[in-house]
Amino acid sequence: MKRVLIISYYWPPSAGSGVQRWLKFSKYLPENGWQPVIYTPENPSYQVHDNSLLKDIPSEVEVIKTSIWEPYGFYQKLRGGKADKDMNNGILDEKQGGLLSKVSSWIRGNLFIPDPKIFWVNKSVSFLRTYLKENPVDVIISTGPPHSMHLIALGVKKHMNIPWIADFRDPWSKLDLLDDYNISKSSRKKYEHLEKQVLMKSDVCLTVSNNWGKMFSELGASRVEVITNGYDAEDVKLESITSDNFIVSHFGLLNHMRNPKDFWCALNDLCAENNSFGARLELHLGGTLDAGVLDELNQLEHLKPCLYVHPYISHEDVLKWYSKSSLLLLLTFESEIGKGNIPGKLFEYLAMNKPVIAFGHEDGDVAEILEQIEVGWNFEYQAGNVGAIKKTILESFNSLQNPNQNHEFEKFNRESLTKRLVNLLDNIS
Repeated sequence: MKRVLIISYYWPPSAGSGVQRWLKFSKYLPENGWQPVIYTPENPSYQVHDNSLLKDIPSEVEVIKTSIWEPYGFYQKLRGGKADKDMNNGILDEKQGGLLSKVSSWIRGNLFIPDPKIFWVNKSVSFLRTYLKENPVDVIISTGPPHSMHLIALGVKKHMNIPWIADFRDPWSKLDLLDDYNISKSSRKKYEHLEKQVLMKSDVCLTVSNNWGKMFSELGASRVEVITNGYDAEDVKLESITSDNFIVSHFGLLNHMRNPKDFWCALNDLCAENNSFGARLELHLGGTLDAGVLDELNQLEHLKPCLYVHPYISHEDVLKWYSKSSLLLLLTFESEIGKGNIPGKLFEYLAMNKPVIAFGHEDGDVAEILEQIEVGWNFEYQAGNVGAIKKTILESFNSLQNPNQNHEFEKFNRESLTKRLVNLLDNIS
């Protein structure tokens, strides 16, 4: 069996979207002739854990770890003894204000380049060079963010001629969230320089959407391949649950950069105008919620009684919510880079045959997929679409949803996607 080293900061019991892609690839690689060797931190700063994900790790997977130092103790002191959970994943809450918050954000963006995991790079390069001499692999894969994982692979590549795939689950220098860190011109050049090295030195730049594939080609990648995220058929075997209530749900990141204000207004108006709708509506939100967005929702007097906010729940429980939802909300980033943003939950939505209402660019990858599969609607953010959105919501509310007969979504099955990855691995090894 061939061996592939996967350098990833996120690995179970870490929860959240960052772990899913390579956990699922690793689940299906062994049956396709490849043994995954996972290199991950021994003591990472995970904010949420999900032990249910451990069941997806096959016995063939080898996991190697070294300790990591991350500067979150510094942030604790700077922020009055409370570490900012979002400093780890690069997401800033719109309501976070004050001088200390701005200073810590500036330090994060200008001193810890490309991210606070930078202090793990040299140690990891040294460790892996020794490990790989005694335990050879056929291909190395680094996955970011955090993009320091790519710098580890770059360091190894300089000393060992092993084929290397740099996997980008998100952009790097073009990431819109960098603007929240007030990055200086010289700092931005450092981001761009490091990214350029990775794109030019890696054998393949792998990413998750066509728009981002074009972007990385324009940034200088020598070879770009696109393999999207997907759904695991074993995860979505839940039967759809019929409820008397009209359940709208979203579990994941909801911040000022993807805040569908027209959608909230449409729901609020419908609650005020339609007694039956208001009595049956349930809006369920969970995950990373921006306090500013939550304040906006609580100010909508007709919608507020229908709002249910959940703390973190496991991936298994999220899927159960999908199964009993009437309409699933999908949000991509409002900025230009959001054209290539395909939230991983979309594929689980599709596999569950649930209607989807999405907000993002009309020429984005999400809009294209929804048009292909014919299971939902896509609206631009803040485009004055309240009337059209209300009409769409009522259409969903008033009709019994028949199962979609378009099975094109099956191409996003994790097993099928892993076979595409295996073709790539076989091609470059």
